[in-house]
Amino acid sequence: MRGQFMSWGWPAIFLFAASAHAQLSITAEVNKTQVALDDQVVLAVTITGPQASLPDPQLPALQNFSAYSSGRNQSISFVNGRVTSSVTHTFVLIPRAVGKGIIPPIGVSAQGASAQTEPIEIQVSRPGASAAAPQPPAASRSGPPQAAPAVAGAPDFFVTSELDKKKAYVNEQVTLSVKFYTAVSLNSNPEYEPPKLEGFLIEDLPPLRHYNAVVKGRTYYVTEIKSALFPLQAGRMNIGAAVVRCAVQQALNADPFSPDFFDRFFAQGFAAPRTKTLSSQRLSLEVAPLPAAGKPQNFSGAVGKFSISAALDKTRSKVGEAVNLTITVQGAGNLKAIGDPSLPPLPSWRVFDPVSSVNQEKKADLVQGSRVIRTVLVPRVSGDLVIGPIVFSYFDPRSGTYVSAETKPGFVTVTPGDANAAPAVGFTAPAAPAARGLTRINEDIAYIKVRPGAAIFTRVLEAVADAGPAHAPPFLFFAWTLAFSLYRGRLAADPKGARFRGAWKAAMRRLRAARRASDEAAAAGLLTEALCGYLADKLAEPASGLTMRRVQELLRLRQPHVAEESIDRIRSLWEELDSRRFAPPGAGGAGLPPSLSEETISLLQLLEREFKR
Repeated sequence: MRGQFMSWGWPAIFLFAASAHAQLSITAEVNKTQVALDDQVVLAVTITGPQASLPDPQLPALQNFSAYSSGRNQSISFVNGRVTSSVTHTFVLIPRAVGKGIIPPIGVSAQGASAQTEPIEIQVSRPGASAAAPQPPAASRSGPPQAAPAVAGAPDFFVTSELDKKKAYVNEQVTLSVKFYTAVSLNSNPEYEPPKLEGFLIEDLPPLRHYNAVVKGRTYYVTEIKSALFPLQAGRMNIGAAVVRCAVQQALNADPFSPDFFDRFFAQGFAAPRTKTLSSQRLSLEVAPLPAAGKPQNFSGAVGKFSISAALDKTRSKVGEAVNLTITVQGAGNLKAIGDPSLPPLPSWRVFDPVSSVNQEKKADLVQGSRVIRTVLVPRVSGDLVIGPIVFSYFDPRSGTYVSAETKPGFVTVTPGDANAAPAVGFTAPAAPAARGLTRINEDIAYIKVRPGAAIFTRVLEAVADAGPAHAPPFLFFAWTLAFSLYRGRLAADPKGARFRGAWKAAMRRLRAARRASDEAAAAGLLTEALCGYLADKLAEPASGLTMRRVQELLRLRQPHVAEESIDRIRSLWEELDSRRFAPPGAGGAGLPPSLSEETISLLQLLEREFKR
């Protein structure tokens, strides 16, 4: 992934949105609508839809601006097989001319649905002209020095990387800062290649910072980009080098008395660009495991600082009448990797599966936000019932201890329900109409037609029957041997067909093993093997090394009968299983939730109907 080093602030003041489909939406947001020619505009395009993998926005041609990608951020919630995700793409726009600039409608299409934004108008003024939109501080808007005087030991440009800490716990945020220093003019915007990171969950920390700094007596223009890293395992973790590629001015050694001097001057001036590739130093981080001493039984992998609250939508209800419980976990940390808090025993209530979502934001270089869990409770008995307190445990890396936060108890007064009304929660299907009697299909016995080829087989059976029961076992054994030989020969002649036909049974064996697994990561691994093995057998591909991108290509090439909705379900289940397989230690519970196994079986049953041999 490559980004551009551009400066931008984020006082978002205008919002334009449009949606052409109830389940797919797109919004476009700019941080200012009045800008100087030497300034820039930040455009954020957010796509929301009911699938884990959302398409990229179709950015139109921009006649008045040069556009550069500045990264993306995605959040996904997966509940009972239903996926809701949101992706924000950030672009930096550089104006080309003074006057009115237009950002045309930005569109997106997925699964036959489409949506687009309204056009956005931006007024570009001359450099130095006053603008109505708030401007960043002067220090952040200062440009690179024009060929700052060279100083011994101070290069023209260089790149550095640094971490805000050298030691951290598993799943604790570590901030990586990459700084690009330049003391000379550049021909174009530099290209940034992030360092290679394995064993980390990575989140961008916008905006990019721009400022001037003095190093070894020389003034540099500094561009700084920050990222939040969450280590997923203990041990010594390596961080690769960040790479910056830039085009710089190079003085021409031209002889003014040369015959072609003026041709060269008017062709390319006194300077020619040259590309320079810069690399930062490599870094390492010591990651300590979470201590086993004092770990609460309900610990779900949260590392940071959090609080928990709960709310009921009503305090009076009837037996069989639903009550909605909303639990909110809020704070700073990796909210995507924590599990839902466990409810205390509620014998007087019927508890339904929860629905959770993550709202993540980044402030002051910290990843923070909230995780909202909603569940439905149905009282079984009448009386004054108590819910809670609900306890949520997390690890505080600053103190090095586990902390348990809890909600206040909730009280509901339940009265007896209507004896004639059956409790119902959720959707109910309409009852089938009563039968009105038998329908006559036909009035006579149809004539049975005999195929000519069947006569030989009939005569053989008659001969065996006439020979007596003593000859029946040898004949049956001979028939079974012949049929088995034909079957084995068919398998040997068509191994791909054998894999295709046996895919379902092999997947069911792995599913049964996953249900018996006591560890969530192991169960998720077995479900992944069931899904990947089934797809590999159906597509006649080796299971090892099979990726979702490859599966998608093969399905569209070899199995056009498989619907796009099915491919989206495969992708969402694949990603959910991967997140549970590689979740931090302690984040999982005892086994997988039944909804994941049910979603896997439901998906395989659907694919079994759609696959064609």
